[in-house]
Amino acid sequence: MMDPIETCCKTLASFLAILWSSLLWTPRTLAQEIPDQTLLFRPPDEASLFGRELPDIRLIRADGNTEMFSDLWQRQPIFVTLVFSRCAGICSPYMGLLRDTIDQVGSCGDRYRMVVISFDLRDDPAALTALAEHHGLRDHPGWTFAVPASEDDLNQLCQSLDFDFRWDETRQQYNHPAVTVAVRHGKLVRLSVGEEISPGRFKEMLAEARGEFVPIYPIPGQSAALFRCFDYDPARGFTPNWGMLLLVFPGVAAIAIIAGIFGFSRLTATSRQSRSALPIHEASNETQSVTPR
Repeated sequence: MMDPIETCCKTLASFLAILWSSLLWTPRTLAQEIPDQTLLFRPPDEASLFGRELPDIRLIRADGNTEMFSDLWQRQPIFVTLVFSRCAGICSPYMGLLRDTIDQVGSCGDRYRMVVISFDLRDDPAALTALAEHHGLRDHPGWTFAVPASEDDLNQLCQSLDFDFRWDETRQQYNHPAVTVAVRHGKLVRLSVGEEISPGRFKEMLAEARGEFVPIYPIPGQSAALFRCFDYDPARGFTPNWGMLLLVFPGVAAIAIIAGIFGFSRLTATSRQSRSALPIHEASNETQSVTPR
């Protein structure tokens, strides 16, 4: 058992160490821990962006050709994500996770298209091609890599999406959120902000991008809905989920119980009527048998 005096000494030593550390925690040290407020971006909000029209800007693709943004969304629903090729932060891992999600969902190029747009006007077709090649997407028919043709085109796009990015001169990098936008006929219908999109969430975004009825889907920012009525597959559409049973079972059980009670009551009433009518019928037969001729 530890000596009480030894225990007291250790406690006192720990207290003095904490006190000494607090004395060394000067305002200058604190300032070094707090990031530059001017570099903090504002993430976009889905509720305020829903239904907003995107500008029909000019885009320069990785193959060097120019096309209008509307040429992409008029063909099929599109998912737009904003990155830049020199990013040393979130862009590369986010693109890798997004690619893996798309591979799991499937049907990219047939039912929808992925559009990767760089918000760094220094990215030329060669840089876009290298970016696509790095993620194994250079020859994928369902992926398009592009950059706005001018600064005005870039500003219009970023303003329409409330996409905020800040240049960090010290790091020579942009601070920006990871976003993916679902677009149908030039209007934003869903938005994902964060470092990952699960296949389930992407399927639900795809359903809305295709204009299909979405019975239930997770609240933005949550990974999944525990109880849902349907599952969505881009090839098969909606299929019932086991959660539907939890919704339907109480109603079906209530109807079955009521029907059972009603049927039992009718059967009991009929049985009672039969028993009460039987003596009268027998008495009538006896009366007929003693009637004089």
